[in-house]
Amino acid sequence: TFVVTGHSIYNPQIKTKSLTQLIGNLSIPEYGDLSCSFVTQFMPAESLNIPDSIPLEDIKSMRLRFRFSNMSFTGDSLAPQQLKIYRLTKQLPNDIMNDFDPTGYYNPNSPIGIKSYTASHLGMADKVYKGQYYGDNFNPTWERAIWVDLPKEFALNIVKEYRDNPSTFQTPSSFSEYFHGIYVEPYFGNGLVVDITNTEVITYYNYTRKVTVVENDQSITKDSVMTDSVTLFCVSPEIISSNNIKYNVSDNLKNKINEGQTIVSAPAGYNVEITFPTKEIIEKYVLSNANMSVVNNLTISIPVENIKNDYGLTPPPYLLMVKSSEVDKFFTENIIPDGKSSFWASYDESSQSYNFTSMRDYIIQAIKGTIEEDDYQFTIIPVQITTDTQGTYETTTIVTKCTPFISRPVMGRLILDKAKIKFTYSKQNLRK
Repeated sequence: TFVVTGHSIYNPQIKTKSLTQLIGNLSIPEYGDLSCSFVTQFMPAESLNIPDSIPLEDIKSMRLRFRFSNMSFTGDSLAPQQLKIYRLTKQLPNDIMNDFDPTGYYNPNSPIGIKSYTASHLGMADKVYKGQYYGDNFNPTWERAIWVDLPKEFALNIVKEYRDNPSTFQTPSSFSEYFHGIYVEPYFGNGLVVDITNTEVITYYNYTRKVTVVENDQSITKDSVMTDSVTLFCVSPEIISSNNIKYNVSDNLKNKINEGQTIVSAPAGYNVEITFPTKEIIEKYVLSNANMSVVNNLTISIPVENIKNDYGLTPPPYLLMVKSSEVDKFFTENIIPDGKSSFWASYDESSQSYNFTSMRDYIIQAIKGTIEEDDYQFTIIPVQITTDTQGTYETTTIVTKCTPFISRPVMGRLILDKAKIKFTYSKQNLRK
């Protein structure tokens, strides 16, 4: 029997560069207060696909679309909200974190867009809501969107810049020098945080087309004014897009931690630091009197308890367990779990546990004496895992990205005293 001990540690600063953005305010007695805004640059389209024959005065309008799925929000979908959008006045820093203060990067007196909204589809016409279906018959998905009208003058200036200086649109860096990006803040409302999964700017323009119609039993051809649209720029992995997250932990959660409970919460909340019983495992191995042995595997299963709340908050979907000495390096250098100093596990809802299933390489290093006692300390962190499946008949899941979890508020209690460690090895005693 191996014993795992640990304690919660507050981590108010995290790296929040992401393709998704959080917007809104939320107060949950058991969790705390969460306030989310964001800043983002844009990836421009290399070609605007607006014919040069279209005069500038026929540029009709510009709209910004924030898309989110029907499950990508926390709180009351009917709670009225309002957001404001500001144009950034200077370049964003590269080393941006969740506690970034946008003051001085925008003019608070000059918003370029204001929108009142809810996360519900009840205010939409049926044909609009039904038009937001995508996916297939086996994996249907519904999405919703927050549409924000932008100044027509802004649209005209963008199109004119493309026609006069097309090189501006060739790279994200050249475009960000011309248009630094936007800051989006929740201006009014509480009780709702939306996770925006796609952001894009769309411009509409008029054009004339010859059409044939029948009038008085005669076919005639005449000009008809039509409207078309084009996506000018969007959020993509190549640009800086970061969430500004402020999380004030509830007294309820603080009291649990003061009582000795090991709590994880996100975003920008609590991690858990543990002492892994590496030394005891090595001693067990040495005392086995095996002259020859092969380590098969080392696993740990950690039960998790859902903290009761009325907002549907659950434990994080994934946890990272990384050597405490390598936490900063892990996220700064965009490392993925390697099975030697860092490991990941998904939340198993049926068993209510996290199962770290492949620590073999780590314990082999420990047995060989190639790691120090400091390497027995691990930090458990809520993360978002992106995977890719390789192979046709025998598939392998490969982790391609591991980042701090920011998609929604989550929390859970890790029950370390019931953690189960399984160390297996094959041994053969040689006779002289």
